[in-house]
Amino acid sequence: MSGGNRGRGGSRGGRGDSRGGSRGGSRGGRGDSRGGGRGGRGGSRGGRGGFGGGFGGPADAQVIKPDYNFKPEYESELTAPNPLPKIQELLTEQEKKRKPEDPYELVRRPGYGTVGIKTKVGTNYLKYQISGISYWYYNVTFQEEISTKKKVKQDLLEVLLDKSPFNGVRAQISHNGSDAIYSSVPLPISKEDEKVRFDFEPEEYKGVVSSTVMTALKAANKKKGAAADADPPIYCTVEFIHKLSMDDLSNWVSIKDKKNIEPNAYISALNVVLGYQIAKCSNVFLAGKSKFFFIDHPEKCQSFQKGLYIANGYFASVLPTFDNVMLNVRPVAGAFIKSHNKDGTPMSAADLVADYFGEADLKKVSNNEILSQKFFFKGIKIQRTYLGHKSKPKGIFDISRSETANNYKFDCDGKQTSVAQYFADKYKMKLKYPDAPLIHLGGSNYVPMEACMILPGQEFKGEVTDVRGVLSFSTHRPHVIAGLVQQDGIKKLTSSVENSEAQRIGKKLVIVPSRILAAPVLEYKNAKITFVEKQADGKSEKAKGSWDLINKQFYEPVKGVKRLVVLVLENSRRPLRDNDKNDIEDACNEFVTEVGKHGVKFDKNFMIKPVSYDRVENLTRDIVSVMKPLQEKTDYVLTILNQKEKAIYASVKTALDRDLGILNQCTLANKFARRKFGKFDIQMYALMSMKTCIKLGGTNHVLSSADVGKLVVNGLPALLLGADVTHPTNNSNGTSIAAVVGSVDGKFNSFPGSISVQEQKQETIQEMSKMCVERIMAYYKSVGKLPSTVLFYRDGVSIGQFNIILDEEVTAVKNSFSVVSNNLGVKFDPKLTFITILKSHNTRFFPLENNAKNSAGKMVAVAAQENILPGSIVEKGVTSRSLYDFFLQSQQALQGTAIPGHYYVLYDENKWSPDELQKVTYNLCNIFGRATKSVRVVPPAYYADLLCERATCYVNGAVAQKHQNPVDVIKKAIGAGINKKVSGRMIYI
Repeated sequence: MSGGNRGRGGSRGGRGDSRGGSRGGSRGGRGDSRGGGRGGRGGSRGGRGGFGGGFGGPADAQVIKPDYNFKPEYESELTAPNPLPKIQELLTEQEKKRKPEDPYELVRRPGYGTVGIKTKVGTNYLKYQISGISYWYYNVTFQEEISTKKKVKQDLLEVLLDKSPFNGVRAQISHNGSDAIYSSVPLPISKEDEKVRFDFEPEEYKGVVSSTVMTALKAANKKKGAAADADPPIYCTVEFIHKLSMDDLSNWVSIKDKKNIEPNAYISALNVVLGYQIAKCSNVFLAGKSKFFFIDHPEKCQSFQKGLYIANGYFASVLPTFDNVMLNVRPVAGAFIKSHNKDGTPMSAADLVADYFGEADLKKVSNNEILSQKFFFKGIKIQRTYLGHKSKPKGIFDISRSETANNYKFDCDGKQTSVAQYFADKYKMKLKYPDAPLIHLGGSNYVPMEACMILPGQEFKGEVTDVRGVLSFSTHRPHVIAGLVQQDGIKKLTSSVENSEAQRIGKKLVIVPSRILAAPVLEYKNAKITFVEKQADGKSEKAKGSWDLINKQFYEPVKGVKRLVVLVLENSRRPLRDNDKNDIEDACNEFVTEVGKHGVKFDKNFMIKPVSYDRVENLTRDIVSVMKPLQEKTDYVLTILNQKEKAIYASVKTALDRDLGILNQCTLANKFARRKFGKFDIQMYALMSMKTCIKLGGTNHVLSSADVGKLVVNGLPALLLGADVTHPTNNSNGTSIAAVVGSVDGKFNSFPGSISVQEQKQETIQEMSKMCVERIMAYYKSVGKLPSTVLFYRDGVSIGQFNIILDEEVTAVKNSFSVVSNNLGVKFDPKLTFITILKSHNTRFFPLENNAKNSAGKMVAVAAQENILPGSIVEKGVTSRSLYDFFLQSQQALQGTAIPGHYYVLYDENKWSPDELQKVTYNLCNIFGRATKSVRVVPPAYYADLLCERATCYVNGAVAQKHQNPVDVIKKAIGAGINKKVSGRMIYI
């Protein structure tokens, strides 16, 4: 677990800029560094509430928030020449060469916005000097049996660089751990396009190559006639590709000449060299490719979840912007497997197991307890220091169920010897825990826990259950992040690299211009939400993008009086008490009354039906059994969950969304029926009513006619589409779920959707055209006309995928127009604008002033809660060289530092001005259906993400057998998707 992901970069040819981006992460919005997981129950943790969990063990260590007092320093405001004339030259040149059959080209920046309060913001970027630098780039290819083994290749590259002729200039060489070598001097090994073979001696690769790989190599060697036990040849080839002069990159970012280079090759070289030098330091632990943790004393780090400690580190990545190459640095938190005891001594696996259970001595932990939690320990890498020489770290394959050092015997020199006796005789080790389970390292290799030392620096990649602890530790306000980066992060990074590399990194943070858009006016049936710009007073500025439902009725209330059924779930082994049942009934009455005030009328003679289940696996069946007889008499189901568990929630949604087709929503009993000072939480009921209203066909709130802008022209609304694709974490079938949602009217409050299943490794949405046709027809059915404008927001795309998205998905969307045209027998060719949003990036902005002059010359707030205000736009300084992109911070950060959305316009036929497009995008963020706050992600993309998440509920543990096609299995689990009875509603919100 660690915050942030490194960019993937990479694009074909020179068709557009590339900065490296990343999908990753989650919707966020609560602040910076949210950590790895959503929480949940986490294995058999127990003890936190509900009825779940096996062995609970001691509570996790309390995480104490570090106190930082760094004051950041900034450069003067970044200035650069106007790139628009040069961008226009690029476009002109591009159009001259373009042929009708050529694929679409990425949109170039048409201009900059001018609307809004002008201010300046700090960034977590520093200038990175590259003039005069060159690297010679060599490609390394390993034989087939090794080509997919990442760690083996990484280790062999280190061995290679210790060989002649590399060792003579070892300090000038870096590698990416896979297939690339970069040298600041030319290597005397080959000419361009010539591959030179290097062989590894057995003594060089033994201890590096695993036994599994060695077996495969020997088998391949045997086929060539070698003896079965002969040492196989292991080799690689090295080929000089070309010289990378960074002056070419400097000219490219500033558009000084028209030389067409592949920028990713240059940026990759810079990142590899920087990262390799940092990671070489003994106190640096690497997480991923761009996150560095500087840990001198692991034992002094804060304890975290059981068996873990948490530490602060830094993300660092070189990125190209217009006229500059920058270093983007951000604090990140990481959870690591404990490797040292409190006294600083190395930790054995026995020590780790004891620590996990909160004990100082393993003897106080039973073998059954250890076995119940062995999922945590599997895969952890250990070192066998008892061997007396450097050996390859091995991962824990398993913890033996019955074998101990005392009872497990094997043949040693012709007689049966126990593991305990063997270690006493051979290694002079008298075992302290001879009756503890043995660690299985694979094959017949069983080792005592106390003989296995934990390898330091292992990032924990499991589920983070202590989300509150992560937030407490890693959530920082903007000025803290700025100070950490500039006063601490840069010092640690520069002290870890060669002096020449350190001198390239700027010492102060970059400042860029920003504009703050006005908040839109929002309309309810009986009220309007208007934000009035004022001077900062610590309170009024917090109201931008935040309101409440007090005395407000929904813009379009639900029609008629609806029939409600309340399902109350209870485990048959832990039935509800009579008092609980009475509280639930009282809460339901209060709920019906409260939602009625806002515009959702339920018949007060609603039914409460208990659903008693013995196993979660049977819950879907049990719900269907209870509700099927009531199906025709029910408009809406409120399900009261007895505990927060994904499997229970998934069972409810599968039964009601998929199998029966009944509109529904869920709530937790301990929140819904909880009294505080004798009263139920009516504010919670009001917020619940927002979901209820939308699902039942009502409209919560809308943009004023003045703020709708170009979304409605001559009474005809634009069609807003959103798409996302995700891989469900609860199945291992190698499949992904894709979703497309679409608006159905000019209120832009309802977005029904379509879902599809595809193979996981496909970068694009395979059924994009089909799902778009469904969304267009839903719009047509509702509006009675076809749209003339389509605005598409695509989530889940990295920058390296832009060209393939443009080629395949934009083409598929355009194809859907032709399909609709043919089906209806009418001309249909609307203008399409296709935008992607990057949510998980590492750019952060920091306010430098509390007030600035608006267009009327009045001083008004430009910051709130130490963050930049919602509506803030940044499109200069840290944006693309020539692509059409902008950052939009659209919501208040309740804690930590706000994470802006990074929008790229890939295709644009509507030709809206930057001001118009930015304003429409920001305005939409204020009408997310289930919130009384503006949101971080534009709603069509947000909704598509939610629909993908909902579709994973229907998968719910489906596993393909060897003879089955995984996609077919998941399709069967999803069934027809959303039941046709409710497919026209936003069942997923």
